[in-house]
Amino acid sequence: MFKRLIMFLVILICGYLLIEWITIDRPFVPSEFFIGLIMSPLEFLAAMLACFIGVIFSGRLIHDLVHKSKNTRKKNTEWVLSLLIGYLGLCVIFVILFQLGREQTIVFFSLSLLYGMISLEH
Repeated sequence: MFKRLIMFLVILICGYLLIEWITIDRPFVPSEFFIGLIMSPLEFLAAMLACFIGVIFSGRLIHDLVHKSKNTRKKNTEWVLSLLIGYLGLCVIFVILFQLGREQTIVFFSLSLLYGMISLEH
């Protein structure tokens, strides 16, 4: 349980850092967005590193939750409460990050879902 709590914390911090370091102005002008990324390369690199770490952690968490869900359905074990906490924690983190930055959160969790689903085949 402590491991999962640390994973939640890392996902939340990495998502927050991504939102803070990659700003999207309204109205969205692609040229200004890309110029902003080019003009601050250290901030962009740090944001991409935070995004990479967050995607790895959240993808791994999604992989574990889906894998345990399949095993729980087959064996009907006592993992149900742990799974409920896992899914609920992931949803709470998504809602918190979504309130801070919509576009960044959608990209962040889309990449996480993609990575988590790809790693299910192994």
